[in-house]
Amino acid sequence: MEKIQGLDYYLQSFSCRDMVADKCVSLLQGDISGGRLTKNDIDSLKDCDATEIWISGLTQDTFEYFIETYGQQFKIIYFWKCPLITDFKKLETLKNIEYLIFFWNQRVTHLWDLSKNPKLRGLSFDDFTRMHTLEEIPLAPILKELYFGNMIWSNYILDSLTPLSRTKKLKKLIFSAKKINDNDITPLAKIANLERLDFNSNLFSTEQIAWLTANTANITSFVLAPYKKIKNPLKTKEKTKDVLVIGKRKPFLNSQEDKVRLEKYVMEFNDLINKYRGCERP
Repeated sequence: MEKIQGLDYYLQSFSCRDMVADKCVSLLQGDISGGRLTKNDIDSLKDCDATEIWISGLTQDTFEYFIETYGQQFKIIYFWKCPLITDFKKLETLKNIEYLIFFWNQRVTHLWDLSKNPKLRGLSFDDFTRMHTLEEIPLAPILKELYFGNMIWSNYILDSLTPLSRTKKLKKLIFSAKKINDNDITPLAKIANLERLDFNSNLFSTEQIAWLTANTANITSFVLAPYKKIKNPLKTKEKTKDVLVIGKRKPFLNSQEDKVRLEKYVMEFNDLINKYRGCERP
């Protein structure tokens, strides 16, 4: 049986991947903008039997040509730097696709009808400048992993997390954003099968995160805690800061020098959890 790797594996940097493996092919362009593929370039796939592809430089017409002509053979497609694609509807024809990964698009405003992709297990999209909705996500029949938000630029704005509350199979959710317009964290507590959750720790207030902690169980997350240890501590003239207090506008601290202050944050966080346990929203 073929081993299923998961999104974490497919999101590794290019340098970590075996691009010459029989199952994987690359049509990545060297240009910093992603380049520009022609139909002749795409036709180099004619005698290829790979099931995974990394591809950049597609416009709407070459994107549709690629999907129509070669898309059915791939289980994993990484669209790297295709900012000029305007419509993803053609992806509805991919009945065997398992993972779709996108980096950087400047034109798309919506996804597509994900109910047409019955085998789609993982979806990732980063640095989409015009798409602010997740409305199509619940349509995916077996989607288990979803990553979205910022990779390079920290300006992604999302209207609402509410559609995620209607997902049926989602187990892993990792996202980042500059802002959630409705500022509502409660949909995250309604994702029935969620096992792992991570998001930038300053996106919501400490009170909101304490509410989410109080109203979820069996979820692995570094965010659902009063603070987190930093892998690469911040060094200033005054001291090294190796701890970040969770919540909007909360500080970086030193776990030893600021021990008393940190303990106070922990106590306040635990008090909020007790306060919000069983409440509908913060």
